[in-house]
Amino acid sequence: MTIKMKRGALAALAAAGIALSGCASPSEATDAGSEELTEVTVAVSSKIAYFVPYLMEEHWGEFAAEGIDLKVEIAPAQDALVMLATGKLDAMVTGPSANLLNAVADGTNVKIVAPGGIEAADSVNGWYISKAALGDQEFDVSMLEGKTLASSSGVAGPPLLSLSQTLATEGLTLADVDIKSMKQADTVIAIENGAVFGGTASQPNTAVIEEADSGIFFARSAPEDYPSVNVWFGSTLLDDAPEVGQRFVQALHNTYMNRLQGDWLHNPENIDLISEVLETEVDVLKDIPSTLYPEEFSFPENFIESYEEAFRQIPGVLTYPEEDSLGSSVIDTRFMEKISSK
Repeated sequence: MTIKMKRGALAALAAAGIALSGCASPSEATDAGSEELTEVTVAVSSKIAYFVPYLMEEHWGEFAAEGIDLKVEIAPAQDALVMLATGKLDAMVTGPSANLLNAVADGTNVKIVAPGGIEAADSVNGWYISKAALGDQEFDVSMLEGKTLASSSGVAGPPLLSLSQTLATEGLTLADVDIKSMKQADTVIAIENGAVFGGTASQPNTAVIEEADSGIFFARSAPEDYPSVNVWFGSTLLDDAPEVGQRFVQALHNTYMNRLQGDWLHNPENIDLISEVLETEVDVLKDIPSTLYPEEFSFPENFIESYEEAFRQIPGVLTYPEEDSLGSSVIDTRFMEKISSK
């Protein structure tokens, strides 16, 4: 269990966070004058825009305002799942994967508790075809049959869902392509030299593809209205300290409302700090549309079922029977419901 109490200087940050809280109010459970913060450890996979709500905590202090000393670890989703399941992490931020759904079906106590941001309509994050692999041909979705496509998340997340929807327009399924797990930086190189037929990229890597004119965008990184990532809790926040879990979700909602509405990324007060935290040039960030963060926490209808349907297109990926669909049991709504009831 990683949750622990920390005394001292962070109490001042908590008070400062409350003073800056704006339209969303900290929960009544937190006293701004408290000398204790609860340390909570959350894992994200990399320093990219999807994880700004957590990576910017040192500047924004929204979690501290709810009595949480947020620690962020960078870890691949598959490693984070193991740490979350064994209590070495309190939370992780990622999209649904076959591994996660299999783990839940096997009895691992991990649940989705809140949505992440939603890609803007003009987002350039998504799937790209390699111009080198395409040659002189004009791209058509039917060409994807039998081809190798690279994804940093492997058989996981919204990119697989949007890919399956795109393939369906030509009567294809995920079984008709070879999904290769590859780091995004390597994917960009593989797209440029034609080592793969296509792959996923998000900013700032999409800027590299654009500058090199090496790829053609053909599908979003997530279906419309689907969150790009979600917050997952393990047993420490679900069962051992649900009151801390509630403060975490409240802090996340406060972050969305106070910091991430409108064109938040290009706000002069934000962009230099975000550039520093993401280790990305300001000029690159200027070309990225601001992700949309929901004012109300909810998920699309049949959210988990849509992932199950996509993953089952690849034989053997989901290890539990089709009739044992997990459905909404993967989502623990109690934390979101308390936010909505205020």
